[in-house]
Amino acid sequence: MSVIEIRMPKPGQAIGEAVLIEMYVPDGGQVTRGEPLYRIETEKVEMDIEAPVTGTVTTLVEIGIEYPVGTLLATIAEGSDHAEP
Repeated sequence: MSVIEIRMPKPGQAIGEAVLIEMYVPDGGQVTRGEPLYRIETEKVEMDIEAPVTGTVTTLVEIGIEYPVGTLLATIAEGSDHAEP
């Protein structure tokens, strides 16, 4: 089983941080690759970020806080014991 790090993306050239405004999958929940995982907000835009892999989510930060680009927000453990529907 591999663990994928989910970091704050760089949503624009001049943007160095963004606010994590929502996690769509709860801590310990399952996500499928391509599904929305979380939502961020900058001064100019709000955007959903999709899960890069299927697995179990572990959230490492709090909602509603501004984080610098590159901050580790969560991890996804691939190959979890749960079967996909």
